[in-house]
Amino acid sequence: MTTDTTGLEARPASVSVLASAVGSPDDTATVAAALAATVADAEPAERDTLLVSALRAAVPVTAAALAARGLPPAVADASVADVDRKLDRYGLRGTGVDWLVAVATGRVVAVERLQFEVRDHLADGSPAWGVHVPETGPLDPGSCDRAFAHAPDLLRSLAPDHVPERWRCRSWILDPGLAAALGPDANLVRFARRFRLDPSGPHDAAEGDESVAKFVFGVPLATARAAAPSGRLRAAVLDRWASGAHWTERTGTAPVA
Repeated sequence: MTTDTTGLEARPASVSVLASAVGSPDDTATVAAALAATVADAEPAERDTLLVSALRAAVPVTAAALAARGLPPAVADASVADVDRKLDRYGLRGTGVDWLVAVATGRVVAVERLQFEVRDHLADGSPAWGVHVPETGPLDPGSCDRAFAHAPDLLRSLAPDHVPERWRCRSWILDPGLAAALGPDANLVRFARRFRLDPSGPHDAAEGDESVAKFVFGVPLATARAAAPSGRLRAAVLDRWASGAHWTERTGTAPVA
């Protein structure tokens, strides 16, 4: 017999952990662990529901805190919108608690077409600003140009002690074979060209295939492999899988102008 956890309200302690982390230098894993501790005494079947309730309850609190720290209200609202968007599409575990905590605590800022992670780092530990592509429509190059141009001032206002010289992006979009599959003028390929690939890796094929299944097809890998081709991108993905090859997650960096 399962427990019906529908309608469980967020615990004040859980929301407090998220609210107090806005602007904090604590890393996402630390905040996620503190959040998990606030529901550790609940029944196992209730814990995820309580976490979801806390994350959703934190959205307006964080938006207000970001606006108070200098973000335009529209940017603050757009920045936290990924919490509900991801939960509605993938659920808590399908999205990943760490990512939802990062968004719910203002570590991810939405500017134009892109998302930027305030306190990221390169492999050598030097500061960076992370770059992410939300699932909000075509990857228009002009909107990306404006995002990279406008983001630095906003990011510096949130973490003035974090002064990167590089953008950092890790994504299946940076797979070097994408240009051959889609052509040099495809929006995804033009986005990938902004970054210089890290040759040292890691180049995780399992991670890459899972990401492509999730973000291109919106389903688990096994289901995506059996999908019918529809559109150039999905056809290219399926063609590579049919040949026995894989898609890889790659990391790239670019200078902050």
